[in-house]
Amino acid sequence: MPVLARAIEAAGISTIFVTMVPYWAERRGVPRTLAVEFPFGHPLGKAGSRDQQRGVIRHALRVLQDAAKPGQIEHHDEVWEGDGREWRKRWQPSEPSPIIAFMRERAQQQAQERHQAD
Repeated sequence: MPVLARAIEAAGISTIFVTMVPYWAERRGVPRTLAVEFPFGHPLGKAGSRDQQRGVIRHALRVLQDAAKPGQIEHHDEVWEGDGREWRKRWQPSEPSPIIAFMRERAQQQAQERHQAD
């Protein structure tokens, strides 16, 4: 998505990136970002919560309108209710996807190879 935002900006259309991971927006050079403390898959808020979703959209539009410089990141002040450790864990699947399992296995193999080479 950050690359897409830059491409759209290059075409002359302003963008705002709403994300739970502002670190990557900063690293990838997104023009404007609104960071939210919500679970993955819920960048605008809870399903069916019109007031919460409108609040995030309004905040994003303010950032889009008022951003003083490229790369600006603003943090939304609303925090997802409940125990953050719990909802952060809950979005994770019980079993890793095939690609994640493959990547984990490959990383473990590479670590073993490095250890044996030392």
